[in-house]
Amino acid sequence: MKIGLQSWGSTGDINPFLALAAALAAAGHSVTLAITSTERRDYALEGERFGFAVRQVGHVGIDVSALNEVGMRMLKVRNPLQQLGVVFDNMFDPNVQEMHAAARLLAAGNDLLIGHFFVHPLQLAAEQAGKPYFTVSLNHGTIATREVPPHPLPDLGHVFNGVLWRLGGWMMSRVALPSANRLRMAVGAPLLTSIKPVWQSPIANLIAVSRELAPQRADWGANQMVCGFLALPHPVEPLSPQLTAFLQAGSPPIYFTFGSMMGLPEPHRELEQLLAIWLETVRLAGCRAIIQTHWAMTDTATDDNQIFRIESADHRAIFPHCAAVVHHGGAGTTQSASASGRPSIIVAHIADQFFWGGLLHNLGIAPKMIHRHKLTAAKLARTIRQVLGDNAMRQRAREIGARMNAEDGARRAVVLIEEAYSRIGSNN
Repeated sequence: MKIGLQSWGSTGDINPFLALAAALAAAGHSVTLAITSTERRDYALEGERFGFAVRQVGHVGIDVSALNEVGMRMLKVRNPLQQLGVVFDNMFDPNVQEMHAAARLLAAGNDLLIGHFFVHPLQLAAEQAGKPYFTVSLNHGTIATREVPPHPLPDLGHVFNGVLWRLGGWMMSRVALPSANRLRMAVGAPLLTSIKPVWQSPIANLIAVSRELAPQRADWGANQMVCGFLALPHPVEPLSPQLTAFLQAGSPPIYFTFGSMMGLPEPHRELEQLLAIWLETVRLAGCRAIIQTHWAMTDTATDDNQIFRIESADHRAIFPHCAAVVHHGGAGTTQSASASGRPSIIVAHIADQFFWGGLLHNLGIAPKMIHRHKLTAAKLARTIRQVLGDNAMRQRAREIGARMNAEDGARRAVVLIEEAYSRIGSNN
């Protein structure tokens, strides 16, 4: 089968599609993946390594400084729906025409199209070409179920939960639909009244989340399929001799990373401010730490042998050696930390990060999340000490991590895709 995939966003949005493309190619399918990277990364080597074609579809922002400026502006907005509006207006819509052109090429040359739930240009191209279209949801926080309310609302029972989900869906559509309908208007396609069929394919919506974190809900339709976390199959990278020596020199450290929330590697004031908080946190908590950030872009000194500086890392290799992981609550980092069997300390910045923070806290593998706007060294140090002293939380994290590691989300996704596509053929 010829399969065209399209994704957009940061590393956390792209990596699951790299994993899915690799798994589909390994299963014998011809795969093309179109990527629009907000971090301006080139993924051609991954395509060569795993046997699928990669098409780079533009970049977000005219340069690094412009993108960092948009990111900082988004962090100043506190309402998640308003943050979503900033994303569409400044990071998604400027590339819509180019993404749609790439989507039309995918539709012309493939039997099946699979898109990041955000990428409405691919859904439109599939509709125009009469090709089946599947979606991939990177979290389940927007998928309605009467079993639980939308985060962070209280559980008022099945009836009221259903009402809250309908209200939430209407509010989400108000923010997301203008982008989709502007493109549809430009090409003469019928306008939409809800974003749901775009974000959740009525045929197959793969939920790329571990079943430990996203149990299948009884009232989800047959199209909602929890496949598990999508991770590339390459072996875990060995630790450097320097990092190995640091790990062996004392107690397990706390790992600090805010992932894509750190911005791109260019000097900016917010990086220095955050580093000051992290370094003071380490001093107050009395812990050892591995700090991942753009060290080459800062003059901040860290002569303290309690701290190991790192620019990038294979989280799967390092996290299991740490006591806990302080992170932003992105979907990829959240699942990597959970799979490592270590507690998370989430400092949520935007959108779905608040959902992940609440979810891990409810599961008992993270303390109550911290809002980025309320982050202080004293608060973060207290939270770290709380986690280090909570034996039950650490045991719960180990148990969940062990079960997550028994899953193979990418292989399961391939099976679900093949089965759903075969049902389409049998119904025609």
